[in-house]
Amino acid sequence: MLTFLAAVHVFVAILLIIFVLLQDSKGGAMGMLGGGGSNTVFGASGTVNVLVKITRWIAIIFALTCIGLTVLIAGEKEASVMSDVPVAAPVESLKLDPKAPEATSEEAAAPATTPTETEETSQ
Repeated sequence: MLTFLAAVHVFVAILLIIFVLLQDSKGGAMGMLGGGGSNTVFGASGTVNVLVKITRWIAIIFALTCIGLTVLIAGEKEASVMSDVPVAAPVESLKLDPKAPEATSEEAAAPATTPTETEETSQ
């Protein structure tokens, strides 16, 4: 089923590319294919409408096959996609100056004192 849906998806993708390229652009670049002239089978505006409608339906089928492939692939694998990602080691605390001594837990818990407070307590 997955192989069949993938083949249909590729076929629809190629059709979508072809029909998008066949559409008349704002500048009227489809003159070589006869889309710009009034003597076409569907008329001047009829060709554009048919191409737009076909392209719309091909795009809808493409979106449905995308969703179908996603559901089928997700159904085969019961684990999360993130379960295969390796867990990074925890980052150690960064020291700005490698020569500076490490602060102990008592020094880190003590509130910071300003120079004026230090002078007042020493007097």
